[in-house]
Amino acid sequence: MDNKDLLNAGAGYVAGSSITRGVADSLRKQREEMEKRLAHITSEEVLSAEVAKFLLKEDRKGAYEYLNDHFNEEIIDAAQRQTDFIYSLETMLKRKKDKYNPFYEKIGTPMPENLASITADKLCQILGVENLHIIDSTDGKTSPSLKSNSGCTTEMIISAIVIFAIIVIAIIATTNS
Repeated sequence: MDNKDLLNAGAGYVAGSSITRGVADSLRKQREEMEKRLAHITSEEVLSAEVAKFLLKEDRKGAYEYLNDHFNEEIIDAAQRQTDFIYSLETMLKRKKDKYNPFYEKIGTPMPENLASITADKLCQILGVENLHIIDSTDGKTSPSLKSNSGCTTEMIISAIVIFAIIVIAIIATTNS
């Protein structure tokens, strides 16, 4: 192997390593961001298992408090992060109520009236945040309120172009030597 081949191999290794590191960092950031977003959402499977535990202990009051706490956490999170959703806060509240009502029925207790009747405007007033009155998505993908998440994609494209340019320059420099 001569010096030219070694330089090409070294340039390829550096470029590949840089790309891999960039992709790994991007994936790690996306995973951490998703974990933050989902931290306040309890899946129906988890709700079912936790309610079952309370019922097995014959602790309906504990199940009722558990459901209230988690419902409150989810609706507060939805109100505080309205721009992350493609649906209005009113629609999000309806979905949360639909999600939790079967569990209240399971424990034989209705959802508390103050939670069952809460509106987006009332929730926002309690929290001191603005109700953005987002127009619900009609196609399930877009909404005028949806923040653009193209920043990560743009960063990745620019990084790839810069890395490609460095590789090309390295190859040109080694061939001219």
